[in-house]
Amino acid sequence: MLDGILDLIKDQALGAVTQAGVPADKQSAAVETTASSIVDGLKDQLSLDNVSSLMSLFGGSSSSSSALSASNPIVSSIQKTVVTSLSEKVGLNSAMANTIASTVVPALIGLLSKKSSDPNDSFDFGSLLKSFTGGGDSAGGLLGGLLGKFLK
Repeated sequence: MLDGILDLIKDQALGAVTQAGVPADKQSAAVETTASSIVDGLKDQLSLDNVSSLMSLFGGSSSSSSALSASNPIVSSIQKTVVTSLSEKVGLNSAMANTIASTVVPALIGLLSKKSSDPNDSFDFGSLLKSFTGGGDSAGGLLGGLLGKFLK
């Protein structure tokens, strides 16, 4: 499941990286960094305090642009993670990094939300969470299991 999400992120990131004018020699690093930063940002959001916010964001009710905008605390936090990583790891200026983050993060969350609410799609948000947390009996695995139960 996580590989499929990473592919979605990379597809979204490639277009944004190209549009932002990232030099050709940094494009691959920018795509990889964007993908890993989004996954890290989502992992950072996994806490019992955020269960209802994450469910709302990915539960199909977030199709409105306000839920996907930087005014949403989860979206804003993930975007900041991406901007910081692109600036520090790839050496992009803040304008390029912000352009990429503000394009990719809302688009990805919108796609995941749409997949989550589509009964014909095999996407399962609980399984995604388990893949982020390792899915075992650890605290992260427990959180993923609890969220999976809430989302069924």
